[in-house]
Amino acid sequence: MEFKGKKILVLGMARSGIAAAKKLKSMGAEVLVVDKGDNSSLRKTANILKKEGISVHIGSQPPHILKGQEIIIISPGIPNSISLVEKAMKDGVSIWSEIELAYRLAGPSPFIIGITGTNGKTTTTMLIGEMYKKMFPTVVAGNIGQPLIESIGNTLLNTKFIVELSSFQLENIIKFQPRISVLLNITDDHLDRYTGIDDYAKAKARIFSSQTEEDYAILNYDDPLVWSFAPSIKGKIFPFSKFNQFKVGIFVKSGKIFFKNGKVSKEICAVDELKIKGEHNLDNVMAAAAAALIGGVPLKLVREALLSFKGLEHRVEHVATIKGVDFYNDSKATNPDAVIKALTSFEDRPIILLAGGRNKGNTFRGVAEAAKGKVKTAILFGEAADEIRTAFHASGITTKKSPSLVDAVHAAVDVSEANDVILLSPACASFDMFASYKERGEVFKEAIILQKKENFYGSKKA
Repeated sequence: MEFKGKKILVLGMARSGIAAAKKLKSMGAEVLVVDKGDNSSLRKTANILKKEGISVHIGSQPPHILKGQEIIIISPGIPNSISLVEKAMKDGVSIWSEIELAYRLAGPSPFIIGITGTNGKTTTTMLIGEMYKKMFPTVVAGNIGQPLIESIGNTLLNTKFIVELSSFQLENIIKFQPRISVLLNITDDHLDRYTGIDDYAKAKARIFSSQTEEDYAILNYDDPLVWSFAPSIKGKIFPFSKFNQFKVGIFVKSGKIFFKNGKVSKEICAVDELKIKGEHNLDNVMAAAAAALIGGVPLKLVREALLSFKGLEHRVEHVATIKGVDFYNDSKATNPDAVIKALTSFEDRPIILLAGGRNKGNTFRGVAEAAKGKVKTAILFGEAADEIRTAFHASGITTKKSPSLVDAVHAAVDVSEANDVILLSPACASFDMFASYKERGEVFKEAIILQKKENFYGSKKA
């Protein structure tokens, strides 16, 4: 597609917006970047972009900036409901996500595997990436951290793109067409942005919107909301399930994972051979294996990747064992369903749960019910602490409130005993106290290291 001379507005100065602006400028477009924020970091970035010949407006989003613009590249954090975007739509301006732009620049029919779902996206994306890297030149990008646009134009012709996709990124795709799409699960999340779970689910299901009968859709058969989209999908449906078996699909039988596709039948591995535990990770493993085997990765390499994969940082990550107490960092659990899944990872061990942050419009009743009989104490922090405490008290769970995450770690240590698990699994976004879930997880880990050095357990734990 030709962009030389086109007037393009990039809305949002986060990483994907900056990457899109630079790519478009290199292709000869007249680029204007707009961000309503105004702080020292944004001003520094604005100066860098201006030196590269890119126009920048920060501090507001005045309607007149739309004049003459042919395309808007919108950052995923900006909803279509803001007045500037609504006006652009009325004026007939095309609204694209950075993912859509990258797809249009990737050449004819790029091989893309798109992965979405409420939970497990990053684990599944990383697993698929590890499998493909053993066989093909591979790029892992998208919501996982590196914008897809940064990789376009610097890859070999047979490169496989493994792309994690949030609902926000999928809202403004038009022609984006993955060869293989994966929908892992759908549970309440981002209800501060969507009108309800059905609205949120429809955004997720846009991943299938441009697929044809030559493409594949890997769906969680055990999730009724995910499976409800099957009749409307044009691509070949490939289900995965922990409880059901298929003539075409991937499933668990007698403690082993099997792949079947027509006359092809393969035993992948035994469940207890996997290093990553929990029923939720079994879903991730099946989805990843299906995406790799469908795409031509040999079974031997799929098995090697599965059996060597130890999981991700900030996702039920074992940090330390101190005097019989295990510390786990699950800072990436930014919604209640992720916490429910994390709780299943610790059979018959008492859990001290650290939770809190900024609520994304979710209810905490479900996680409170799941915590019964598992969580002996919940240490709560952040904006949502009182909401979580109300839900937990209704389920008879003891709670304590702390002014910070570090204080929450200290409070957890004070009530812990040998064989306990201290689990940071917040059920909330991090933005009330931290820049990201990664920063929150690092603060948690630093607090644990400090405990180990200063021996906060004292004589009580000796």
